[in-house]
Amino acid sequence: MKNIHILLFLLASSSAIAQQTLTDTIESKILNEKRTIRIHIPKSYEQIDKLPLILTLDGEYMFYNLIGNSELLLVTEKIPKTVIVGIDQNYQDSSNKFARWQDCNYDSKTGELQNKGIKFKKFIDEELLPYLTDKYKIGNYKVLVGHSLTASYSNFFLFKGSAFNSFVLISPYIPESLSRKIKMELRSNQKFLSYYVSTSEFDLVNHIKTIRKFDDSIANKSFNEKTQYKFDYFKKEKHYSLINRSLPLALQFVFQDFAMITDEDIESEKDLLSFLKEKYKKIKDQYDINLSIRTDDIDTIYWVIEEREDWEALEEMGKFSIATYPHYADGYFMLSTVAEQKKDYRTALKQYEKGYLKLGEDVLNKNDFYKQIERLKKIIETKN
Repeated sequence: MKNIHILLFLLASSSAIAQQTLTDTIESKILNEKRTIRIHIPKSYEQIDKLPLILTLDGEYMFYNLIGNSELLLVTEKIPKTVIVGIDQNYQDSSNKFARWQDCNYDSKTGELQNKGIKFKKFIDEELLPYLTDKYKIGNYKVLVGHSLTASYSNFFLFKGSAFNSFVLISPYIPESLSRKIKMELRSNQKFLSYYVSTSEFDLVNHIKTIRKFDDSIANKSFNEKTQYKFDYFKKEKHYSLINRSLPLALQFVFQDFAMITDEDIESEKDLLSFLKEKYKKIKDQYDINLSIRTDDIDTIYWVIEEREDWEALEEMGKFSIATYPHYADGYFMLSTVAEQKKDYRTALKQYEKGYLKLGEDVLNKNDFYKQIERLKKIIETKN
């Protein structure tokens, strides 16, 4: 798009782009004005095929809150790397009107967009998203975030073949006209969709009322399996302070199937290897992320199967681990454990020795592993 130009240059190295934050100006034909957007690109950007998009309205203050919260969650891999984009709206436009109110104009009585509110949605759908998708390797999974008025406005992207898969709405005002449409869409939805809404004890009074009424009207009413819904109510928080209470929970919610496996996740699962495979299929299908199975997830499955003393499942898991990561030690240790349970100590020793040779120099307790080899050798000597 020739009418789009970059104001601040990318701080890129010659090999891989480091984490960076930049600003673009988009000259919109639909709005007939220039708009400022902020973009945050994660580390190792060039090494990633596709990334989810988190787009936030009220970019001046929501953008940096999102960066801070997402970076904390990335450390423990609770969410994937994402491109975060904010649209600035908190300023007076050329007509001396507050841009935010003009952008998000809708009729609360009819639940319909009006005036510039119609054009602003069209700008996002037809100009901004195609530009971002083309320039920043953005995949199919897109999250829309808003606060207060922009949270209310975000609901209009829920309807009619929306490009967004998930919504984070912090303190929206939800009039009855809009509430009816949202509930209808959540119930008829046919694609993977996450819908998060929050308010707080000292939020704006009318916002609290409409949000609580909305939540009460859908509580205990199930949606189809593709629709995920979550409501949070925070004690003591105010209209703005609830933002940072909401964001970490909201981000974990909209990426809940991405996070590493915990013991609680698989407590009631019987076929753990199938669960592991299905999880990574969901990551691809839902988030459009090609993610190799994490060795931490393999280990979690490994430990739980061993605790259950399900040796047949452990053997399957060991073979799968070796096929997936031939240079990873734990698959051989799993097969060694299975062989020992069958009292086939020579095979157990052979498999354990293979695993031991796979241990890297960064393993500080290699002597502890070698003691297992010595133990198995003594068992074999005793049997002879």
